Amino acid sequence: MSSSNLRQPDPAYKDRNGFREHSALLDKDHPDDVTLRNHRFAQYILTQKGHYLPSPDALRELGATKSQPVETIDSINEKIKDLQEQHVRDLENLFAFQAAEYRQEMRDHQACYDDSAYMDIDASYPDQVAFRDALEDLEKEMRQMGRFKRDMDDGLSMLRYTHLKTLTQLNAKRNALRIRESQARKDRDAQFPQTIEEYHQITDRDVELRVARFLTSTATEQEKMMDEFGWPYRYVQPLLTIYKSNVGPLSAIRLFMTISEQLGTFSGGIQR
Repeated sequence: MSSSNLRQPDPAYKDRNGFREHSALLDKDHPDDVTLRNHRFAQYILTQKGHYLPSPDALRELGATKSQPVETIDSINEKIKDLQEQHVRDLENLFAFQAAEYRQEMRDHQACYDDSAYMDIDASYPDQVAFRDALEDLEKEMRQMGRFKRDMDDGLSMLRYTHLKTLTQLNAKRNALRIRESQARKDRDAQFPQTIEEYHQITDRDVELRVARFLTSTATEQEKMMDEFGWPYRYVQPLLTIYKSNVGPLSAIRLFMTISEQLGTFSGGIQR
């Protein structure tokens, strides 16, 4: 569908989330259309999306016994996947509901008894002419279905807005977690043991390998690693000095490096 065929937003509703004010009527000549539309759509939402509401005591008990799980990037990705799948089902249900509404309305119109064909309209009687014109206008309105099209567009817009609002919130949470994890990784990479005891206390194997690789590298490679991981010279100097002046206590580092390289740990270069 080309962009020219899409319903464009009205500039009058800018900064209002794309929706009309609740008091603005679509058709001033038929104000009840909005009320009927809202009632039908509310009944549809209650039928499709409604849930049993627990009692206040049950809610308090639920809140006291179950703690909120910690959100992670993986858990948010799963929520986004579930949300998108649910949105597809919601669209399918909405279109089926709207099609059934349209079909029923057309059947009701076809079942109406139109006696105008058996009437002799006398143009000299304004009431008869007005009656005939009203019937023609009704028939034209039913063929065009302008009100029904607006109802369909509004129902779809509200459903899409609710979906995108929830999706935006989940994306914001995921981005915040990614930034937090990235910063934590940078902080972890920037850490460097000051003594051999601190080196042996490292629990992260990647960090342990990285420090060992640094100590056994050439001066040029060490400079590159300091730039890459944000290690100031004053951070690496104490352990580097110990390593150079007293290889004996640090012989385990060389052995650790040899075994790691034999296993291919560093086959792809410096590992994070």
